[in-house]
Amino acid sequence: MSAESQPISADQFALAIHDLPIENLYSKAQELSNSISHLERSNQQLQQYIDSIRSDTTLPESTRQEGDKDCADAIQENNIVIERQKERIGLLKREVERRGGRWHEADSSGKVNGNSEEAVNNGSTTEAGRSTGGRLTDEELRRQMTERLGEDDDEGDGLHL
Repeated sequence: MSAESQPISADQFALAIHDLPIENLYSKAQELSNSISHLERSNQQLQQYIDSIRSDTTLPESTRQEGDKDCADAIQENNIVIERQKERIGLLKREVERRGGRWHEADSSGKVNGNSEEAVNNGSTTEAGRSTGGRLTDEELRRQMTERLGEDDDEGDGLHL
């Protein structure tokens, strides 16, 4: 990545997600949440390393006082990125709610409200029982595949393209 490249602004991000399908909004939020988790873990490891330098009595006092400047700088940069990513998750949430949906936070396992079977959107389904977006239950997936493949044919063999 070039040192000159800058992330898009929050306004540009909000505009870019305006027409995305709901499931894409949740997918992007999960991607951002995952990135935040990795950055926070990285910051913890970097901080532990800095702390180990500061507590290492075999090192000169000046080195212990300074710690590792590169690691400290990386922590600060990561914190900036984390805040930007949290802001984007907020924009994704606002977009879902603008469309009349209800926002559900996904936990680190990717489950929504502790139920991996629940659709990622607001849990609403159509009258036919199909999810209106997001993740599908096994039953919803089977139903959609049956509709698309036209299993009402008497010929059960082969793949129909």
